[in-house]
Amino acid sequence: MSEQDKQQDLLREREIESILEETHYLADQEKMEQTAQKYRAKPKMDEIFSNADKKPRLKNKNPLDEVDTTNTIVGEKTAATMQASLMMDGSNEDVKTPEEAQAEAEKKAQEARKKAEQEAKEAAEKAEAEENKIVTLTPEYDENTSFSGEVLGEVDQFKDDETHIESINSIDIELEDEESEKQEDDEQSKYEQLFGIKNESGAKPPRKVVAKVPVYRPDEPREILNVKAGRFSEVVENEYEEYIRSKNPSVIAHVIRPEPKTQEEDEPEENEDTRSPQEKILSAVVGFFSKDESDDDDTPKEKAKPVEDYTGDDDEKSILYELNLNIKKLFVRSMISGIIAALSIILTVVTRLFPQAICSAISFAPAAYAILNFLLVGFSLFINRVAMLSGLTPLAKFKGNSDTAVAVGGVAALIQTVVSFFCIGDMNAFNINYYCVIVLLAFFANNFGKLLMVLRVKDNFKFISSKGQKYAAKIYNNESVANKMLSGTASEKTLIAYQHKTKFPSNFLKISYAPDPSEDLASKLAPITTIAAIIITLIYGIVKVSFADAINAFALMTAVAIPVSTLLAVNFPVRKLCKKLLSFGGMLSGYPSIKQFCDSTAIMIDANELFPADSIELEGIKTYEDYNVDESLLCGIAILKEAQNPIANAFDSVVAETNETLPEVESVLYEDEMGLVGWINSERILVGSRKLMEKYSVETPRIEYEEKYTSKGRQVTYLSRAGRLVAMFVTRYHADPELKSELQRAETNGISFLIRTTDYNITNDLIAELYNLFYRSIKVLSTGLGNVLKEAQGTVEDSSRSYLITGGKVSSLARAVSGSVKIKHNISLAIVIQLIAVIIGILLAATLSLYAGVGVMGSLEVLIYALFWGLAAIVAPAIQKP
Repeated sequence: MSEQDKQQDLLREREIESILEETHYLADQEKMEQTAQKYRAKPKMDEIFSNADKKPRLKNKNPLDEVDTTNTIVGEKTAATMQASLMMDGSNEDVKTPEEAQAEAEKKAQEARKKAEQEAKEAAEKAEAEENKIVTLTPEYDENTSFSGEVLGEVDQFKDDETHIESINSIDIELEDEESEKQEDDEQSKYEQLFGIKNESGAKPPRKVVAKVPVYRPDEPREILNVKAGRFSEVVENEYEEYIRSKNPSVIAHVIRPEPKTQEEDEPEENEDTRSPQEKILSAVVGFFSKDESDDDDTPKEKAKPVEDYTGDDDEKSILYELNLNIKKLFVRSMISGIIAALSIILTVVTRLFPQAICSAISFAPAAYAILNFLLVGFSLFINRVAMLSGLTPLAKFKGNSDTAVAVGGVAALIQTVVSFFCIGDMNAFNINYYCVIVLLAFFANNFGKLLMVLRVKDNFKFISSKGQKYAAKIYNNESVANKMLSGTASEKTLIAYQHKTKFPSNFLKISYAPDPSEDLASKLAPITTIAAIIITLIYGIVKVSFADAINAFALMTAVAIPVSTLLAVNFPVRKLCKKLLSFGGMLSGYPSIKQFCDSTAIMIDANELFPADSIELEGIKTYEDYNVDESLLCGIAILKEAQNPIANAFDSVVAETNETLPEVESVLYEDEMGLVGWINSERILVGSRKLMEKYSVETPRIEYEEKYTSKGRQVTYLSRAGRLVAMFVTRYHADPELKSELQRAETNGISFLIRTTDYNITNDLIAELYNLFYRSIKVLSTGLGNVLKEAQGTVEDSSRSYLITGGKVSSLARAVSGSVKIKHNISLAIVIQLIAVIIGILLAATLSLYAGVGVMGSLEVLIYALFWGLAAIVAPAIQKP
């Protein structure tokens, strides 16, 4: 070996040694960075890379585990490093620089481009030469292809030897011409050009007349078609079917029609939309109104089997069908009733403000007014005939419902309009007051209130029938334990709400349609007001000795006895609350749900719900032991997780990055306001406060040193193993913004909070400060009472009544409970306002009618009275939002 070769080898060896030294250095740096990373809860974006050039390696593994520092080049590879790598592998191949490689690639690309252009030019010339050439396709068989004996039958059209069809727009079939040996060799290339499967040159294929129907010659002369011809037949069959589906196939006589595909029994038939344009428009409007983007696609077109209640997934379509049908009916009735009520109000106002002008313009204006009122009342009673029947039927047993008062008022209004035809008298003035305007307004309010109720049920049903784990809210029923839990808080009653897992929420429809206080009030009030109206009418008829005036008095008394906005005043705020709650992942079925939780005074909350993973920030870890620190930290994390301590959530990233298995915990105990005592591999592990360490004689830093870390709202937690201090965790707690607003709302409604925790850092003062709550509204439970809470929340029921169902978030529970407390007062206020309106109206109408005559109570005055109290019943509760 020459001296020059030796020098080159020496230079190569030195270059390799330099590269390896750099590799070892980078590997050590990566290992140090990864070791530091293990102690951070949330890795920063600029520190997650595993190599020196900060370029991520797209592997879900630890990069250092894959690096073999003995013969691997780490870092960005240059020409020199790649040459060194080849030398280590025993290869003498020269490695080009990136510039050389790029130049060579461009040169090859240019040559390939020229070649492609030449091939395209040749293909175009060939295509032009073969324009309108008749091509006969011959079959292509795979190896070991055997012909089937199955045949379609004889083809009479192909018996004529002289059959020859040639047309640009038709199918050409050639049967007698023999293929040459050269054509057989080129068959594959022609086949690829014809059917577009492979076209290397990229040239436009020539237009040719192709035989679309496969005709194969058997070994012996037979006038039959074989249908088992391998891969070629499949391609031709596809082309043939495309031709048959075309608009005007030219030669139908020379093709074999495909057999019609039989529809499988299991294949569902598509239902055609046979609805009229009016029904489609109505469906779209209702879908928009109820915010249902599916446009009722989830409901069957045919009538579904009615079900009594929701018992499983099989009932979902039927219930949705019934709900959608009811929504459409109520929507139509609400719109028509609203239009009728608006027309009646306009007539009442106009005839009262401009009587002389109308009478002078229309000679028979009073008669026309009577006819219009009769038509409006009659049509309204017709479209609300179901409500009329359901309202009048209970009166036979001296009972009533929300439709009873308005049904009685409808009958009285119809009688008054009929009688008025015989008492019009002077045609120059409107002498009769028609009180049907209040009845028509009440029909609209009732229909709209029922519509809001069904819309609420549908929205709730979609939530309750959706996939995912559901939680049922309950009231804790052990009164003695509840008294101990609430001892020291501001709560007077012992009604504690909590939630646990359930497999199925039951009794949904029963609870959703259960009567509310307005229904209870109407059932008791309507029969009384009806009897009172009849008695006053009889007295008025006897005193005034006028049948017509007595009928007018009866219409007046029944009109003022109608609580116009009862259903609307109850269902409007309830639906609003339910829509808000659905956005939080919770559901209140109906008024029984509100009644169930309206008197709640406290809510059970686990500390992990109060401080989820994102709410605890691990700012640092100070280690005090150099021996087996990682193992000791894993023992501490295992104790925290076993005790369900909120700090354990901050260490999830540590466990995930190290891919370590946590040791098995033998036992763990939480000592109130101090911390956790656990045992792992017969060693005592302590995780807690300075007080806990001192109790078990573990030496800790001075209090002055600890105060440096506890300043500015931070907390410290010590970890010791086998009597020696291992580390100190520095943490910072943050309030969850969504939960914070809901806890403050609940506190405003008199709700206290019972907290179960195994973290000594979580105290009444910390929660009060972070969540801005009154400290007496919070109580961190002792270990024994905390275990009671844990047992109650850990229950899993097969079936739970669907009073209040959530997705598991404590903010949903707090929102629902505080909303129930508030809306109960709002509903009670609306009922009281309506009751006052009815009582005052009856007394006022009876007094004025008997004293000054029924004419003193004009229809416009009664309308203003009804509108005032109706709006008051709706607006007054809405001021205080639940």
